[in-house]
Amino acid sequence: MRSRPLLLTLKSMIERSYGMVPLIDDVARYVIGDAGLRHLYGERPRRESSGRLGARLLVRDGGEPVRAALYYPDDLVQHLERFNPLTGIGDVNIDAFAVFVEELDHLLTLAFRAAQGRPVSLIELEHHADVTKYLVVLHFLGRQTGRRRLPEAMRLWVRHHLFGKYAPGDSEQMRYREAALLAQRYVGYLEGLSIESRHAELRNFHRRPFAETCSRLASLN
Repeated sequence: MRSRPLLLTLKSMIERSYGMVPLIDDVARYVIGDAGLRHLYGERPRRESSGRLGARLLVRDGGEPVRAALYYPDDLVQHLERFNPLTGIGDVNIDAFAVFVEELDHLLTLAFRAAQGRPVSLIELEHHADVTKYLVVLHFLGRQTGRRRLPEAMRLWVRHHLFGKYAPGDSEQMRYREAALLAQRYVGYLEGLSIESRHAELRNFHRRPFAETCSRLASLN
């Protein structure tokens, strides 16, 4: 029996975690690769100067409805096919997997905000995706190891890969670094809650204004 595609597995996980109404039935229709990028946007695949893998959400907001495409470079997809996160996560694939999750979360969050008629900032999208990919990676590692709660050493490894690789003083990475710091603080708070409270808090986190999230995190000092 063929396993469920990674993209659909992740879409369902994200929607369930945040109590999202599924607004996109067939997310694969929004995905383009290198050929699609060249055809639609006249661009060649490239790695960003910050070192981030070139996957990104492409948005055209010139009226109603908002139009978007999810670009995954061919080499990113091939890497995850070779080192499938569904069979294990390690140094060889965590960065690529995190990028894959991040851009999907951007698409789903943008769709939800657009349906609400509510604006969303770039740093809010990054912060939301940082929280999502941390929870997703922990979930996959839990299945991989058979543990309900991962040891602290493993959590530190995850935080390093997801939140700790931004060079200080690099203005190009400032937004990503700020979002990662906020996400690290938030997941620390989240992990201090009971399982029941955590589920409710995630749904509230997804719906509350970003300014309120920042205010709540500042009060944790």
